[in-house]
Amino acid sequence: MLPEARRRAILSHLAQVSSDTIVDLAKRFHISTMTIRRDLKILQDAGYVTMSHGGAIYNGDTFQQNETHHIERATIRAAEKRAIGQYAAANFVEDDDVLFLDSGTTVRAIVPYLSDRRNLTVASNSIRTIDALHRHLPDSAIFCTGGMLSPAAQTFVGPVAERFFEDFFAKKAIVSGIGFTIQTGLADSQMLDTAVKKAMSRSAEATIVIIDSSKIGYTAMVQVLQSPQIRTLVTDDGISEADRRAIIDSGINLHIAPLVIPD
Repeated sequence: MLPEARRRAILSHLAQVSSDTIVDLAKRFHISTMTIRRDLKILQDAGYVTMSHGGAIYNGDTFQQNETHHIERATIRAAEKRAIGQYAAANFVEDDDVLFLDSGTTVRAIVPYLSDRRNLTVASNSIRTIDALHRHLPDSAIFCTGGMLSPAAQTFVGPVAERFFEDFFAKKAIVSGIGFTIQTGLADSQMLDTAVKKAMSRSAEATIVIIDSSKIGYTAMVQVLQSPQIRTLVTDDGISEADRRAIIDSGINLHIAPLVIPD
């Protein structure tokens, strides 16, 4: 079983039984306890489980158990998202930064790598991202936008969420989407969430786009940012040479995060 499929299966199992031990999970899925721990850490970073001594607890009280789409988003291409998150945290986030983070799973992958930063102020419209920030950055200033709750996505959207960013300013907004091309720019499929991303970008000194390489060359219904608005784009090293050249030729500062797949 491929790692992404296995993590979805682990999460589905935990959703049914509420909790299980690492030893029993390893036996059930015929893998080592080390691999189970690694899978659970990925799921914990995504906000779906809480690791305890010797086991894991499904966060059923926090997230709906029927969110198959978001489970898949959090686990698909997890290694690439971790690589991008680690690279972005190391190269674009400094002590004392004020950050806006959008609701995407790729953006949320940054959070575990921020724990050594001091005096951060971070705002997001995502309940999952806020939860991850609380777990990894308990001493930082964390702001949630408020607004109309989108139950499936666990994000705040609408005019209240958008107005939040009229009153607050950040050094950096870090945003993502489900597609990017030179012609159409960064795009997403959710109109209300996209409006919040745009508001974040307008109120930040710099906007950093992070997107895994599988989404490059594809577009979606709603434009988040035009290509000329994008100064910096971070992706993983699965990007094709043709896409790499095209992005650089367009004037975008391209950063490629090296992918290290654990054994």
